[in-house]
This record gives sequence, structure tokens and C-alpha cells, in this order.
Amino acid sequence: MSNRLATRIGLQSAEERPADAFDLTTFHEPSVGALARTKGSLFLLAQLTGGSSHLARAAREALDAIQRDYYYDLSAGVVVSLAKALAGANRRLYHGRKRLGIPRRSGVSIVAVVVRGHEAHAAKLGPASAVIVRDGRMYEVPPPPAVTEEDPRVRRRRVAASLGEALEVEPYTWQGALAPEDRIALVSRHFAHTVGVEELKRALGAMRPGQAVEHLQHVFAIRGGSGSDGIMAVEVTELPSTATTHHLEPVRPAEPFAGLPDQSPVPLADAIGRGLHRAGGAAEGARSALGRGLLTLMSWILAFVPHRRPEYPRTIPRTAEREQGRRRRLGLAGMVVVASILAVGSTVAALPAVKPTDAIPRAAIARESIARAVELVASVEERVDGADLVDRDPEQAVELLADAHAAVERAAEVGVAGAELEPLRRRIGRRLDALYGVARVDVGLPVVDLAASLDDVDATDMVAASDGSLWILDSGRGRLIRADTADGSTAVLYRAGQALETGDTPGDPWLIATAATDVVVVDRQRTAWRIDLADRIPRRMPLAGAEQISSETTLVGAIQHRPPLEIFNLYLVDGATGIIQRWSPPAVIPVTYPDPAEPFLTEAPDLDPRDARDLRVDVNAWLLHSDTVTRIDFGSPRDQADYSLDRPPDADVRPDLDYRLLDGATVGDRDFLYVYDAANDRIIAFQRADGAYVRQWMAGADGGLDDVRGLAVTSVSDGPPVAYLLTADGVLRLVLE
Repeated sequence: MSNRLATRIGLQSAEERPADAFDLTTFHEPSVGALARTKGSLFLLAQLTGGSSHLARAAREALDAIQRDYYYDLSAGVVVSLAKALAGANRRLYHGRKRLGIPRRSGVSIVAVVVRGHEAHAAKLGPASAVIVRDGRMYEVPPPPAVTEEDPRVRRRRVAASLGEALEVEPYTWQGALAPEDRIALVSRHFAHTVGVEELKRALGAMRPGQAVEHLQHVFAIRGGSGSDGIMAVEVTELPSTATTHHLEPVRPAEPFAGLPDQSPVPLADAIGRGLHRAGGAAEGARSALGRGLLTLMSWILAFVPHRRPEYPRTIPRTAEREQGRRRRLGLAGMVVVASILAVGSTVAALPAVKPTDAIPRAAIARESIARAVELVASVEERVDGADLVDRDPEQAVELLADAHAAVERAAEVGVAGAELEPLRRRIGRRLDALYGVARVDVGLPVVDLAASLDDVDATDMVAASDGSLWILDSGRGRLIRADTADGSTAVLYRAGQALETGDTPGDPWLIATAATDVVVVDRQRTAWRIDLADRIPRRMPLAGAEQISSETTLVGAIQHRPPLEIFNLYLVDGATGIIQRWSPPAVIPVTYPDPAEPFLTEAPDLDPRDARDLRVDVNAWLLHSDTVTRIDFGSPRDQADYSLDRPPDADVRPDLDYRLLDGATVGDRDFLYVYDAANDRIIAFQRADGAYVRQWMAGADGGLDDVRGLAVTSVSDGPPVAYLLTADGVLRLVLE
């Protein structure tokens, strides 16, 4: 039996499909051997209920997203990756129903089949089905659950009726072995009911895939079928082993002069040519000798020509003239300064001033604005059946709070003190927080107090290691500090200019990253150091091409390369050119980088990497910009139209964004991105899959989130995650509930 199986595919003819048929089919068979062995061939079918052009466009985007996410996900097996891809497409369609123009009563059902080696893997959402015909029998995969599998009173629905129906769904999956001559069909449930199960089994078992699909399409038209008609047939065939048919023999040239030195076919031509070349060389040499002789002769003649003796100055310039020039320059500078002061004074004097006659109208405007704001806030806070206007009618609450906010700002413009308006602003802020899902957190005291334990600390960056410790880069005295969040202790493990146990002297720390069981530091002398989390001793790490790193570089990241091997790739964004470089180590311990870095990006992204604020590397690479991120999948940057961070829903109240720090965490089975917004002193959570807004956390009345320099969020299997924030005084701990 051969170890290789191949597939033969049968697709529908677009000319013979009904006008109201919008079902979609697609497939992808990798041309790269490694990808074909690990991920296999993917076949997809989307059954559309209540089909329209808008729904077909949304389903096409969902199929493309499933294919892209499945082949990019290398973190799990085929079934898990396929289920995650379907769940991601479901969430994307759930959040984008209004944007994509999907009708309310329409639905999209997806069935996906992966053929890898001698195995088949299937996953589906909704009524669309996949069947296998083997030895004259037809089986549905995944098979429907038997009635006796569980108690009907506690049975729960495992498969959603439509893609995008609910936020969280569980695709129905199956996997099994394949054999040569098996026939697989992805078919719409409506199409199968119209043509009949027996006719479907007979056509798939007796005909080639293309003939079977064409025959079933004719039967569907004869029986008056309309609407959903999706079908794709796949035949599994066995490839014979390759064999050598003949031995290669050397080919000898037929021309007898082949291989001889190049010579002219004309007799004596080569000899005459060599003579002409020698004659030309001799003429050139004679001309050069004649020129040198003439130059020497002219030099001799000019040597006897009489010259005038040089005259040297016999008087010294007067000091008074120099002093006068200096006083003149000082006088001109003083006149410029006086003219500037006069210009500034006249400008300030020309500014409009409040007239005494305007005091009464301004007071009336302030009184009316404050009364209007109080009335609007009271309307929002009024409770009916225990619910205020935020709970009863969020849209009207938005309008009233916006008017109240504008009234308060109008009162401030006419001269009302900010301290007097602060209580009213807090009332408006509490209602806005409830409306936009803003959680106020109490910052409290630092869990790691750097100012109390160390002198002259200027913390600039922080990374979280795999053992839970925090590593802080102190540029004040050129130190690297390890902080333990359990007891708040600190230890200085690296100091610029102080000799290590190995005899090396490190420089001022510059860049820091962590992956696997190591922390990597690059100093200002372009020397890389590796610190193991167990022995905590800095050791020099070879990094080819480190001397070419631009001094404007600030972003570096690392990710474990081949788990469970404790080696990792190193990524760096060059601050001068915007090129993302990647160092890949050999599979040896300790980690070294003997080869120069390679460019990581395959094409230019929409946003310039030189403007990026932060870098995160996991399965993908993420570049944080002032108001969004750039997602990079295996070196290919995604367009901003395809993936970007949603603007927070309170953009009308907080329009300015200034994203500075980025981190990610897994909470249960969901992946999130966490961003620190310096413009509004808050932490915002987004869904990693599609960049949708989730929630935000802001400091309470006491503040404390106005000077955050590092961010690290821990992953948890259950419960709220914990965020560690690096400030000038220490490390804060926030529970993101």
C-alpha cells in the first residue's frame, strides 16, 4: 500500500446554478510539503439561508478568515485549530452584522473538512453537512448524536443554527481514518433533501467527482429545486510509488573542436591582433615618457626665473578697532532683545479684556448652563422601577449626558472656577462610566516600592519573566533590577561598569526582552547579555550584527523558538529605517546568534514601524501605534482595513487617544490585548482575534495612572487577570475585574 493519498475535486458549474443560489465553496491544497504534512488540505462550504448579495459577501469574508486563521495557527492540532478558526469567524460575523448589512432572518452555516495523510477532520456550525461514501454505504460526519446519549431534560445545543447567531459557540467536530477510493462530499442540507439521499449516495459512489456534481445539479433542477444548492465532491485516490525508468548517460558533443581554447577561424588573425595590441601599448608608453620629459624640462626652466621676495607684515592691528567691533555687535544684539520685549508687550496689551459691562451677561450664562446641566443629570439619574435612564434607554442617556457635558464646559468658558464645577463633572462621569462600561479601580500602594529600597531610580522599562518575576531597567544608575511581586523584594543583578563574576564589564543597559527561561539585555556598547532565571548571572551572548543597531531603536521582543527547547527568536524594530530584524539561533544551549539578522517583513505595512510605540511577539507580531495596532502574521502585515483596534465607545467624550504600552493575556479560553492610553490614564482591553473593544479601567478620584512606564498582564485560567504597572516610584498591582 502506498503511503501517499491524493484528492480529485468536483465543483459546480456557475452557469447552471439557479439565480437565487448564493451558497459558497472553496478549498486550499498547500503547495509546500511541510504545510501539507502539518495542516493538510482544507475544503469549506457555506450554506446561506435567506441569501442575498450582502450575505454572500459576508460569508466569503468568513471563509477567507477561517482559511487564514487555520493555516496561521500552529499552537494546537488540526481539530482544535479548525474549531478555533470557526469560532473566530463566528465572533467576527457576530460583531459585524450591522457593518456587513446582514438581514435579521438570514443565516450562514459552515462545514469544514481537512484531509491530512490518511486522516480526515471535520467541524461544522449549523445544518450544512459532510458525508463519506465507502463500500456502498454513506456516513454523515460529524454523525448526529443519538437520542440515548444524554438525558433529554439536560440536553444542551452544541451546534448553533447560524454563524454569528451567538457570541460563543462550540463547533461540532469529528476525526477518522481514510482509505483509497473513499468519496467525501460537502453538501447543503436543502440540496440533499431535494435530490434525495439514495440519489446522492449512488452518484457519489458510482461516478467521478465532476460527473457526480454535474449529475446531481441536473437532478436538483429537474425536481424544481431553488435556493441553497451548495455541493463539493472529493475523491481520495492512492498514488503509486515512484520508480527509476532509465539510467542517465553522459552526452558527448558532436563538434570535434568543442572544448578547445577560443581561436579565430581566420589564419594568422590571432598573431596579427597580438602584434597590433603590442604596438598600441608601446605608443602609449612613448607618449607618457614624452610628457614626463617635457614637464621636467619646464620645471628646470622655471627654477631660473627671478622671483620677488615675500613681504611680511611689520605692524600689529590696533586693539581699539577690534574692541569697537565687539561693542557694535553687542549693541545690535541688545536692540534685538529690546524690540522683542516691546513686541510681546504690545501683543499682550492688544488681547481682548473682559469689560465690566459683560460681567452680568456672563454670570447669567453661567447660571443657566449650570442649571441646565443639573437638570439633565437629574433626568438621567431618575429611577423608574429601580432602573435609571442608562439602563432604560442608553441612546437617550448619551444625548442628555453630552448636552450636560457641553453645558458644564460653557460655564467654564465664562469664568466659573473648575473646583466649583468638579462635583457636577463627577456626577456626569459616573453616569458615563456606567454607560460605557468603565471600571474605576483603586490604585493603592505599590507592591514593589523602588524609591524606598533603592536610590536614584529612573525606571524606564519592565518585562515579566516566565517564573512570575518582574525585571526592571533602571537608566538612572545603569542597573537591571529583579522584583518579586509576592513579597515586594528587589535585587540588583546587573550594574553598568561593575565587573561580573565572569570578568566581563557590562555597559549601560539599553534594550530588554524575555522568553523561555532567559532575560536578554543589550547595552549601549551593542553587547548582548543573557541572564538565566535560575542562576541569575549575566553572561555575554554572541549577537551577530549588533553593532549596526541604530541608536534610535527602542523596541525589542523575543519568543520561544522550538518548545520545549529553551531557545528563542529575537525581534528588533530599527528606529532609523523601520526594518524589523529577526535573529534565529541554532538548536544548542546556551543560546547564541552566530548568523546576522534577517528582515522579518515580507511587505511594507500601512503604518510606518518607526512610529510604533511598543512591540509584542507571540504567535503573531504586534506593533502598537498611537491609536491602533499593526498585526503581522508570519512576516505578512495585515491591512488596517482588515484588522485594527476599535475606537472606544466613549470617543465623543474622550476623543484623544495616546496608546503607549501593549501586552496580551489569556483569560480562560479567550485571548485579549491590553493597551495603556496615556491621554486618558486608562487601560483598555480588546479581543485579540478581531480587535473588538471589550472594557476599560480608569483610576479613581485619587488618580495614580498618569505616569505608567511598563505594563505586564498575567494569564489566568479562571477569574480576573492581574496587571502590573511600572511607575516612577514602583510597581502597582491592579485586578482587572
